[in-house]
Amino acid sequence: MPEFRHSSLGLLGFAVALGAAACSTPAAPSGLLTTQQAALLSSGVALDVEANISDATATGGTAVYTDASPVGNISGSSPAPCTPTRSPASPADGDADGVPDSVRFTLDGCVLNYPAESDTLRGTIDILDPTLTTLDNAVKRIFTSVVRARLRSGKLSYETQNGTRMTTRDATTLTHTETNFSTAYVFPDLSAASHLRRWTSTFTADVASSIMANQTLPSGNWTVSGTSSWTLAANTYTLSVSTPVALHYNASCTATPRFDAGTLTVVVTLGSQTSTVTIRFTACGAFSATKT
Repeated sequence: MPEFRHSSLGLLGFAVALGAAACSTPAAPSGLLTTQQAALLSSGVALDVEANISDATATGGTAVYTDASPVGNISGSSPAPCTPTRSPASPADGDADGVPDSVRFTLDGCVLNYPAESDTLRGTIDILDPTLTTLDNAVKRIFTSVVRARLRSGKLSYETQNGTRMTTRDATTLTHTETNFSTAYVFPDLSAASHLRRWTSTFTADVASSIMANQTLPSGNWTVSGTSSWTLAANTYTLSVSTPVALHYNASCTATPRFDAGTLTVVVTLGSQTSTVTIRFTACGAFSATKT
């Protein structure tokens, strides 16, 4: 049962170092994941789960990107960490539920700073009201070439998101549904992977009635379930993802991924072969993974 660990400083760097070997070494005839391939997969899946936090409560009603920014801005008392362009500037809201009928956010060099990381975002997010005549909190977000460039220890990596995320929420719970939502990865050594997923993710706040529109999420628990495909080098694997122990998002985390507890299980299938990668989050920005 091989185990490999990641930290906030080494999450991608560690995976990339192994990824170079994984991409240059043909997969074993059995199709089972190598330890190096499992390290890359665990890093990518962990980041995709954490991506549920970004912009989770945005309705398009304000022009602030609502990802948490641990270096100031948590309470909103200092300048917003990212103010995208909003078009139109004053979008229509036919049912007056706080979700505009249609508005586009353009991210152009928005920067989110962490103690050991600096992330720059660009791309567009279209925010629409999927229930134009119903007073509710439903939101449809369409991500188009949303790039997140991560600078850690002087090394750059990139994630590019494309797809649609549907969100419903009340003041205590929030649910995302993603269908054919893709993330493409480019690691510092230019090795690449991609992840196409059909996931349902549900968040429950630690403190009831603490989720607010257009505000960063409070602390709480995420559960994730669904299937996806992971492509690395010449192989495309089928993944089945579940959270036997809910992932605890800590709003005060100053390192990504911002979970301090919880377990994520990924059943990996290639042809007739299967392997299981178990990811255990142990502290803010740190997790271990085992492959069986």
